[in-house]
Amino acid sequence: MTSPRFSILIPTRDRQETFVHALATVAAQPGDDFEIVVADNASRPGIRAAVEAITSVPIRYLRSDTALNMDANWERGLDACQGEFITILGDDDGFLPSTLEAVRRILNVTRANLLSWPCHTYWWPDTIVPWNRNTLVVGYGSKVYSADSRNTLVGFMNGSISFGSIPMLYNSFAHRSLVGAIKQKYGTYFPVPYIPDVVSGVLLLSQTGRYALSTRPLVVRGNSGRSQGTSYWCRHLGAKRREESQKDEKSPLEALIHPSLIPSPNLHILLASCRLWCHEVLFPSDEELKVDLGPLVDELVASLNFEPEAYDDNLADVRALAAKLGRAIDPASIPPVQVRPRRPSSGPIADEKGNLTSLAVNGNLAGLQNIHDASRLAEALVPELDTFIRA
Repeated sequence: MTSPRFSILIPTRDRQETFVHALATVAAQPGDDFEIVVADNASRPGIRAAVEAITSVPIRYLRSDTALNMDANWERGLDACQGEFITILGDDDGFLPSTLEAVRRILNVTRANLLSWPCHTYWWPDTIVPWNRNTLVVGYGSKVYSADSRNTLVGFMNGSISFGSIPMLYNSFAHRSLVGAIKQKYGTYFPVPYIPDVVSGVLLLSQTGRYALSTRPLVVRGNSGRSQGTSYWCRHLGAKRREESQKDEKSPLEALIHPSLIPSPNLHILLASCRLWCHEVLFPSDEELKVDLGPLVDELVASLNFEPEAYDDNLADVRALAAKLGRAIDPASIPPVQVRPRRPSSGPIADEKGNLTSLAVNGNLAGLQNIHDASRLAEALVPELDTFIRA
């Protein structure tokens, strides 16, 4: 195979315990039109050994002898990808058994140059969040829509659309012409060096008019014990992991957070910072994409009891940020702390209208041990694609 249709880039740094299973989910895909690119960021020999054990599919193995920043490691991996369409898979994530078959089908029908999807979620047995350990959350959906890139971009920048709903390289296949256009314009794939997965989504939206959106999840997102994102999602349990990642990235929190804000591991502040950096670097003259920090304080107040264990730290951040922004806080708007028991999720999950949106599965009862197991069970629980709208 000289010209693969698909390149799957797996960046990794010393996480052999999850990487081997993530790699297995891709190597098991049917077809001969794809390649795997592994960007090994100064790992111990176990990563190379896991790659060499796979002989059924082409794998391009790149190793850096010195630890690189995440964006630099991703960039060298992207440079090595030769496929027509490119995606990035985390080293604790997994493809479903049907992922590439579904992608082929959608692209053949829609002719889109960007295809995105939501993800199932698997909380590995070693996740730092004890009440979620070995839990698989399966999302439901079976349709493919044509989405407007500008509307999605504006929604993300004004905070009405979450980062998980934009077409990042982490949850999309992007035509290599889009990736190439970004590098040609900025000289790098990641002109904003913070939170490269989210930044990749902002950049891809800026390069497209429309994109195909599958409501059927095509990947299982893994939250393992060394997940960087989880360390911010669960602030009170993630301090050690955040410290490790900031050391690896050679980027303390003070450098990561935009100077308009306060240094904090609060996820809302982190994402607001990403929006500010993107506007400043990518769209400085686009008023529609300007970030309004006004609602951020209210957003932080409203989310105080999302993680009651970190209530005091988050409340201190609310007050510090309000002072910096010159905002007065009505004391009556601050809810009292609401401690609640933490239990593993199990069974059907519905939205406000009572519609089934997902299903939480107890992985211990289901016999799950890793992302490969989780991806196979997720495949068995989701419906087939049934509706296509040409992009």
